[in-house]
Amino acid sequence: MIDKDDHIISMLLYNTHDSDMTYQRPDKTTYVCQIRKNKPNTFFIPQTQLELPLNLPKPPQLTKLIDPPWKDTLKKYYGDKWELKSNPNLLPHESN
Repeated sequence: MIDKDDHIISMLLYNTHDSDMTYQRPDKTTYVCQIRKNKPNTFFIPQTQLELPLNLPKPPQLTKLIDPPWKDTLKKYYGDKWELKSNPNLLPHESN
C-alpha cells in the first residue's frame, strides 16, 4: 500500500516496536500505517474534524415568557390563588 511517491509527514513513536506513520500522497490525501510488534501493519484514513461555519443566524427570541408545565397543573387542581406553604412537621432532607 505504501507507494514510493508517498512521503511521511508525521511519525508517532510509542516505543521501539510500535509506531504510527502518516503518509501523504502526491494528490495531498493522507493515510496512516500502524506498525505493531508481532502483528501485520494496519492502514487507515485518518478522520478529519468537521468545521462548522461560525456566522450562524441568531436563534429567534421568545416574545413572552413560558410558564413551566407544573404551574398549569397546580392551577388546574388548586385554582389561580394557590400559595406554596412550608410544613414545619417535615424533617429536613439530607444528601450524602
